[in-house]
Amino acid sequence: MKILFLDFDGVLNSQKFIRSCNECGAVIDPSKMVLLKTLITETKAKIVLSTSWREHWDKNPALCDEIGLKINKVFNEHNLEIYDKTPKLNLLREEEIKAWLDSQSGILNFVVLDDALLSADFLAGHFVKTSDYFGGLDENDVKKAIEILSDCEEERK
Repeated sequence: MKILFLDFDGVLNSQKFIRSCNECGAVIDPSKMVLLKTLITETKAKIVLSTSWREHWDKNPALCDEIGLKINKVFNEHNLEIYDKTPKLNLLREEEIKAWLDSQSGILNFVVLDDALLSADFLAGHFVKTSDYFGGLDENDVKKAIEILSDCEEERK
């Protein structure tokens, strides 16, 4: 199984988009969802939320709050499914990603999409930093993530 750890702010939205829609908070740019769809279609990766927004979402829609339901709606509109979310351990994001990976089996490869600079050793070769909070996910980021996920000859040790 291939995994995409997904941040939202600075990946699926940008300061420019938020300003253009005169909304703040839980805002997702549809153009970024198109790019995400391309990535998932090309790689067949499963989406695991590593964003702080994950606290609003649950596999069971009855346990989602208003923002979690909005996340489901946007993902459903793009025929995308969220597989899981990283645990809330009050640690650094990369440590929560590692905890999730360590709790799983059958992971062939993974990539992390985030606008923050994550620096844990285990992320070397598995991290794509989006341009920044002002730009979000772009075509080059998608290409890099596809390349990373395409390199999975053996199961993650």
